Amino acid sequence: MIGAILDGIKSYQYAIGMITRYRLWKYVIVSSLLSFAVIAFLIAGPTWAFMNSGLEERIVNAYPFEFGKHVVEWLVENLLTILMIFIMFFFLGKYIVMIVLSPFMSILSEKVESAIKGTPVKSDGNFIKDIIRGIRIALRNIIRELLLTLVVVIVFNLLPVVGTIASTVVIFLIQSYYAGFGNMDYTLERKQFNVRDSVKFVRRNWSLAIGNGIFFLLLFVIPVIGWVLAPVYGTISAALLVFTQTDNIPLTRHAK
Repeated sequence: MIGAILDGIKSYQYAIGMITRYRLWKYVIVSSLLSFAVIAFLIAGPTWAFMNSGLEERIVNAYPFEFGKHVVEWLVENLLTILMIFIMFFFLGKYIVMIVLSPFMSILSEKVESAIKGTPVKSDGNFIKDIIRGIRIALRNIIRELLLTLVVVIVFNLLPVVGTIASTVVIFLIQSYYAGFGNMDYTLERKQFNVRDSVKFVRRNWSLAIGNGIFFLLLFVIPVIGWVLAPVYGTISAALLVFTQTDNIPLTRHAK
């Protein structure tokens, strides 16, 4: 289990080398610009909506005292904005990025497979189909991630201190699993896996998915650089992990 998780993380090392070796930069650049645009909108949109909603004013007016009112105003303005950005960006953000970029990530996965196999690989190139598939997977994973997170919070809340630390770790691993799932699905979809088969594949290789998702999330939280690079590197590394299971192509083959 630990070894497979580490393989999922190490796959990023090979993904970095593959971009230069197989001249994948144009796909990286296009996908990165789209990723940045989506995330910038996710941050700016909710912030603008909050600033114009009047919610801040209603909360501040509910505070009955004059003493410390300016502190309350500062807290409401900043904490609610941060909370809204956190919900949109750190939770929903990664799914929205995956949906929007699904056609381009599918193409990138195709180019990776063509490069490592040395033969042309063609998919149907149906953008609408890719987006619909991405939405189905994203909705499925969002619901399950929310439910599992809720269960973890309730269960571990019964244990003081230790429960808080443990729940944080478990929730991070849950998010990593579903992030890795999304990255793997670009390649699985091209290999004609339907949603049910894709779910079965990821469940069998859950530790690889977690490893891929761990590095994806750690990269994704880095402002700007991480936003544009995480989807690209996550897709390439996940493709390599899928090939280790479906085509018996070892990760070490990509080290040269």
